[in-house]
Amino acid sequence: MKIRVNQWQNYLGAFSAGVIVVVFCLILLWHNPLLFWNDDYELSVLPVFADIARSWSEGHWPILSPYSWVCGNLAGEFQYGTFSFFVNAVTVLIWKFSFTFPQQAAALSIAHLFVLAIGAFLLARDRGFSIPLSTFVALVASLNGWIICWGATDWFGALGAFTWLPWAWWGAERALDPQRMKWRFLWPAPFVYLVVTGGFPYTVLMLLLLIAWLSVKTLVATQKIFSILPMVCGIALGFGLSAPAWLSIPDLVQGSAREMQSPAAHWQWLVPPAALPGLILPCWTVNWADFSSRYLPRTATELASGLVAPAAVIAGFFWRGRLLLRRIKWELVLLFLVLLLCMMPTTGLFRWSFRWLPFFHLVLAICAGEALHLRPGSPTPATAALGLVVLTAFAMFILHASGTYGFPLTWILIGLAGIWWLAML
Repeated sequence: MKIRVNQWQNYLGAFSAGVIVVVFCLILLWHNPLLFWNDDYELSVLPVFADIARSWSEGHWPILSPYSWVCGNLAGEFQYGTFSFFVNAVTVLIWKFSFTFPQQAAALSIAHLFVLAIGAFLLARDRGFSIPLSTFVALVASLNGWIICWGATDWFGALGAFTWLPWAWWGAERALDPQRMKWRFLWPAPFVYLVVTGGFPYTVLMLLLLIAWLSVKTLVATQKIFSILPMVCGIALGFGLSAPAWLSIPDLVQGSAREMQSPAAHWQWLVPPAALPGLILPCWTVNWADFSSRYLPRTATELASGLVAPAAVIAGFFWRGRLLLRRIKWELVLLFLVLLLCMMPTTGLFRWSFRWLPFFHLVLAICAGEALHLRPGSPTPATAALGLVVLTAFAMFILHASGTYGFPLTWILIGLAGIWWLAML
């Protein structure tokens, strides 16, 4: 739905949301200068990007590198965004400065988080959300536990591709809007290209699921098969632009360790149903299956999304359940489908199903925004947040699921929820 407002307010709000994310990351970086210089980022991601910057400086297309984790052919490895204009441009720009490796890692991740926040903000604004609610969606999308603890600090390919998923969603919804110009089919094309070339197979699956969901939703609403034609054309154009990335994989991955991965189902890193209270209290500790298939006690850090989102959705069903259900029934279908996928074993390149969590957080933020949009200024979400934190904390201590950080984090969240509740009275 288009909103009739001064577009400069949107641009300024989007930029401000991105700046908030940058400031938050700089605070984390001040606390730990090596935060973004971690594990895969340290061993293979940054050495490859240094080689990419060197290749461009010498006038060569960066195709081969001895530093890749799986195979020396970067196009076959896929995760380095070899065909992404944005990834290459940001890499070349960052390497123009005399940064250390940890600083280069931080700059690369923060640049993508900034763009991710802007895309989520614009997606929310086009759905009619206010600037504060759109900023809320942007913060949840870019600062949730999975993005910070895995995408931004370990698996850069996940962040490099997911950065553009809210943009692709935004472009697809614009292509479906019949009130826009006849060239509206072009909106999703560049963002689909950037998602696919970003370097993360899981995000391509997220994009395909999003396309299917938008198509079914639109067809049911309009009863016209041609209503989705502009979106389909734009998405097809985007996949065409990204063709070098996905067409090169079958040929260039041959003989690599990536090709020899077992086709058996992987049971590691599934989201256990018992971990879902971690949406309220991230210190909630249950057994997760790690990379070695060992079930070890672990906090639900990946489920952290700032408390407001789950509290707002739950509160919305308490105060105006039927109206909220009518407004977000399709979003709820998508939300529960993505959550189910987080818990199901997968195979090959799509192992470790908790990688669906960034998409889950984005959809949850949209649902929460719709709930808060129904009744701005209501104290009900704050009351629900305080009650949920207290009840979850009580259950956590009864079930001995508090973990290492249960004591300080629980009281911090109770305090924050209490301040929110008092501010809404």
